[in-house]
Amino acid sequence: MQSGSLGLPFGGGKRVQQEYFFEGDAASYTAKGNAADGKITATPGATAHYKSRILVSRPMDPNAFNGTLIVEWFNVSAGVDAAPGYTYNSEEITREGYAFAAVSAQKQGVEGGGASLLANPPPALKVADPGRYGSLMHPGDAFSYDIFTQAALALRNPDAVDMLGGLKPARVIAYGESQSAARLVTYIDAIQPLVKAFDGFFVHSRGASGAGLGAAGGFAMGGGGGGGPIRNDLIEPVFQFQTETDVLGAFGSRVVRQPDTERLRTWEVAGTAHADSRSDGSALCPGGNTGPGHFVAKAGLHALHVWIKDKTPPAMGAPLMVDSSGKPVADERGNTLGGIRTPHVDVPISTLSGLAPPDASGVCGLFGNTTPFTPEVLKQLYPTHDDYVSKVKASAAAAREAGFILPQEEATMVSEANARKIPPQ
Repeated sequence: MQSGSLGLPFGGGKRVQQEYFFEGDAASYTAKGNAADGKITATPGATAHYKSRILVSRPMDPNAFNGTLIVEWFNVSAGVDAAPGYTYNSEEITREGYAFAAVSAQKQGVEGGGASLLANPPPALKVADPGRYGSLMHPGDAFSYDIFTQAALALRNPDAVDMLGGLKPARVIAYGESQSAARLVTYIDAIQPLVKAFDGFFVHSRGASGAGLGAAGGFAMGGGGGGGPIRNDLIEPVFQFQTETDVLGAFGSRVVRQPDTERLRTWEVAGTAHADSRSDGSALCPGGNTGPGHFVAKAGLHALHVWIKDKTPPAMGAPLMVDSSGKPVADERGNTLGGIRTPHVDVPISTLSGLAPPDASGVCGLFGNTTPFTPEVLKQLYPTHDDYVSKVKASAAAAREAGFILPQEEATMVSEANARKIPPQ
């Protein structure tokens, strides 16, 4: 391994940020089993040499470490490595003292050349900076699952290089969003029973199936032995965070909806989209969703941490309401009913949808839609500013008491409500 410090987008302040290269021989897998129940039996097959990288962010003060390491599977849907899990959860990661690592598990982020949701994707690592990354090599996504495992084990049980600077994680969470969530579903169903590398999983915005075990990468879902539902005999807890876009079929088929169990919790969050303003898509996709995704995601991460640490599962959330054809059931203002509720949908100032407008294309199809209420509607709903703020306070308190947002996010919601000119003057 080799390391180096550079300006990474993973926190700041009282945190150490470093990049490491790691290499070894990774196995591919073949699979047997019924993907309909997620019980896939994977067998190691051919091996190949690789050299990839890990980005690490950790508390500078060892006493600030909460004992949990999050390992995110870099998302390559845009053609380059991205860490949406960190984007959504950065405040919680920093303030609660998590260690965080992101792994270049897939070929596209390292070598480039694959499919992308962007018409003109940024260059992959080796193209963007051959002087720094030219020695990296990735044999293909058939080996990505073992590369991810080896990264987690190297972080948890260091040999010559201690990437966590002496921190000893008591718990390790795997995190995957969107395309990486599909990889993680298959990892949970097929690989985790073999390797036991993780203590819990955060599956963020999954589609109807897992990714394949073969060489196909990018953001493709299903095929090649990929999982569907989360297997029901798993020992480690799995937390699934689903937006309206995911539930309503952004990936071409409706997602698997499983009942909660002692080892599975799924939160379907009203007023959210697969990607939103938190995903830095405002300039690319104006008018996209500005809903409560990151507010609820941070509570989900906290709940998963507590679940693993104290054996106390997260609260159960109601499913989003859909009709027999799979379309959302909405209130008179167009906001979807059911699901995890927040002031964004219960004290609304906009219609927040996980479905993009008909003229959206490409990646903007994942950013949903926000339609602000007219001044007339706002005045009808909220005769005075104090009325609006008091309703936000009550809704935010209810969400916090139910376990769906944290106190810090409750305070933020109330502060933002106070700052808004609702109703318009």
